[in-house]
Amino acid sequence: MSDLLLEVDELAVKYGRVPAVNWASFKLHRNRVLGIVGESGSGKSTLIWALTRLLPEMATISSGAVYFEGQDLLRLRSDQLRALRGTRISYISQDPMSALTPALTIGQQMMDVLYREPWSQKEKWSRAIDALEWVSLPDPAARMKMYPYELSGGQRQRVSIAMALMLEPDLVIADEPTTALDATLEVEILELLQRLQHETESAVIFVTHHLGVVSSLCDDVLVMKRGDIVESGPVSQVFSNPTHEYTRMLLRCDPARIDQPTRRLPTMTDDLNQPISIVSGPADRVKVERPPVLDIDGLRVNFTKHSALPEWLGGHPQEILAVQDVSLDVREGETLALVGESGSGKTTIARSVLGLVCPTAGSVTVAGLRVAKNDVQGLKSVRACTSMMFQDPVGSLSPRVTVGEQILEPLFVQGHQVVDGQKTVAELLTKAGLDASFATRYPHQLSGGQARRVGVARALALDPKLIIADEPTAGLDVSVQGEVLNLLNEIQERTGVSILIITHNMSVVRHCADRVVVLLKGQIVETGPCAQVFEAPSHDYTRALIVASRHELPEQAVPG
Repeated sequence: MSDLLLEVDELAVKYGRVPAVNWASFKLHRNRVLGIVGESGSGKSTLIWALTRLLPEMATISSGAVYFEGQDLLRLRSDQLRALRGTRISYISQDPMSALTPALTIGQQMMDVLYREPWSQKEKWSRAIDALEWVSLPDPAARMKMYPYELSGGQRQRVSIAMALMLEPDLVIADEPTTALDATLEVEILELLQRLQHETESAVIFVTHHLGVVSSLCDDVLVMKRGDIVESGPVSQVFSNPTHEYTRMLLRCDPARIDQPTRRLPTMTDDLNQPISIVSGPADRVKVERPPVLDIDGLRVNFTKHSALPEWLGGHPQEILAVQDVSLDVREGETLALVGESGSGKTTIARSVLGLVCPTAGSVTVAGLRVAKNDVQGLKSVRACTSMMFQDPVGSLSPRVTVGEQILEPLFVQGHQVVDGQKTVAELLTKAGLDASFATRYPHQLSGGQARRVGVARALALDPKLIIADEPTAGLDVSVQGEVLNLLNEIQERTGVSILIITHNMSVVRHCADRVVVLLKGQIVETGPCAQVFEAPSHDYTRALIVASRHELPEQAVPG
């Protein structure tokens, strides 16, 4: 039997008249992992959707062939293709919460995958439990009776992987399965995928924008730009000696590759022949002699999870300790990074600052104003000097309202008189690095980076003293990450605004934060200046986060 599993020949896909994939050709052999990298809009997802004809209705495959073990998938009947999906070819999605049905238990959804198999219900249930155990999910029998919302993000992703691999397919297509996961969880999932791939000898297509993940997991790599495959080959060869300028730029823009902290990260428009600029910013940027803009003292936040059963049937409410005795401050002009895995309490602290969560104990003060949930006028004053950048920039924008109207909304909420709204919006968009013409666009007309910049413009509308940036680089390409961080740093140097950045990306923290606070299970386990924490971390968890953020790339012969 030939070890050639998949051959794509001159595949072209269009959305209407707009080309999305241009004459793509590549081969994939058994027991190999192929990484596909490129910026958003480069055609990565369209390419993998086309392989199994899962494209939206407006897309058309204008030419090409996809040979799977000699069969052209593009010319199979629908029933023939359905027989391959899930059994011979499986898929792991980027968002496990969307991939799993919220109304069905994990067990029901695992059983659905096995509906074509000639086994008894008892045997199917047993095999589903074995599959969950195979992906190292604790207490798999109990998890079978749970719903997706009762599992953590990492556990949901393990369920998705178990569903994709339980029938030992020949080809697994993974569409950015680690993008939304924190660093330590990402390493766990990658190690799991690596182990399972070796055990099943499946071929894997792994789509990602994380170059370090490709280096640690993949054998071969395709680099895509605007629908074209501009470079391909073994990972060690492409990353150590890239031949295309676009590949060299992508590698150069990866924050993890830049050893020395800099407040000006490289972008895709930089000159490749120039060295990376190491910028530390103005020496007097952080005003240590002034009172802190944000002061949190002894913050504790507990949540009560009510039992599904009434007390007379033995049900008892459960108290969850989300944040325990947290104290921190942010000075004027300073960037403080809150880091930790999912569920560590980062977002709860941010919600406490905005008065969206009522603390069990402790105090929160913003610009001299005490945050008190029952003080409506006081909360309005706090929110007038505090802005939020949300983790999902597109999701935080209303699809029915133009960008300009949404940028002005904070001013109207606070009762400000806007004399010339068009001029105000144009000024805010310019500050965020966008043209004034973006004011008339709707969110669906924005790329991920543009939506993030609109979020920055809206955050600047009230001229805040504190910006809370919740995962400002999550889901962004390395090329766009640098643009967003450079923008925030430039705004800070120009206005003196303080920034509380919530992230799990330690590579980003090194380049944008002055100090770092490490959270674990609602408690601060380490804090200090970034340079000190990265150079000599004192806690095991901090060391694990730093190690998890470092994916070794081959030595590269790239200028700068």
